[in-house]
Amino acid sequence: MGGNIRSLARVIGARPTVVREGARLRERAVQTAQDHARAEEAVRTAWAPLHEELVEKRLDRIPVARLRGAVRTRLPVRRLERNGIHSVRDVLDAGAWEVAHVGGLGRQEAERVCAAARRLADGVSRDATVRLDTDRPDDRTVALLNALQVLVEAGPQARNAADTADLLAGQLQRALADAAPAAGWRKMLAAGRAERRCAPPAVAELRKLLTEAEREGVAARFAQASVDLLRGADGDVAGLSARVDFDTRPADYYGVLAQVVDTAEGTGPTPPGSRRRVTTPRKPPRHWAR
Repeated sequence: MGGNIRSLARVIGARPTVVREGARLRERAVQTAQDHARAEEAVRTAWAPLHEELVEKRLDRIPVARLRGAVRTRLPVRRLERNGIHSVRDVLDAGAWEVAHVGGLGRQEAERVCAAARRLADGVSRDATVRLDTDRPDDRTVALLNALQVLVEAGPQARNAADTADLLAGQLQRALADAAPAAGWRKMLAAGRAERRCAPPAVAELRKLLTEAEREGVAARFAQASVDLLRGADGDVAGLSARVDFDTRPADYYGVLAQVVDTAEGTGPTPPGSRRRVTTPRKPPRHWAR
């Protein structure tokens, strides 16, 4: 009976071993890519409040008078300052409604002032670089150093392994989807004609990917990368190991930080002004209702 089933499986094109091996390799690839993504996210999470604080301090030092060119009429600088809006950060915190109310501006003019403040803040944010002080670090700096140390010690080979894993996981996923009927003779018999027709080339693609992966030793690279990335410094609350390591090779730490932050999309710090001050609600100016 067993021999007959195996013969039937070969005849109808079932290749469960190939499909299982492809699925296992995909799981390893996904795990490696996720491990690296988590390590990078830890860096961004620790970096964001330091960067945001730096940006806000710089915006605090830029007077509101710098926004004069944003309105067609004269910007009421003194009136704004009398009402507590002294800097570009104050404008962002207040928002267009508050700027219009205390400055006696129209809605469009107030929105232009806020838009100019946001553009200025974007430029400051791009230019602001967090400096790592290991002499007297606070808890946030220690957290960033510990997060960076994981990636620095894992080295560029971990990033390469993660990039390879991400690409391979996508290729395997597509091939596995089409090769699903070949996972067993029952699935092959239950599949439709079109699905059975797609299965053999998908199995061939799986074999090719598995052969290339074995030749290049990607499974071992994935395993080593995951081990390195999970070897964190969670127990070092004071960050002594990371601080000493940073002092010996600061360029490596700054290089990893720049790479993680610059390549991130949509993971930057909270823009100044997004957490607006809680103020007593006021009625909008009458001319806004027009």
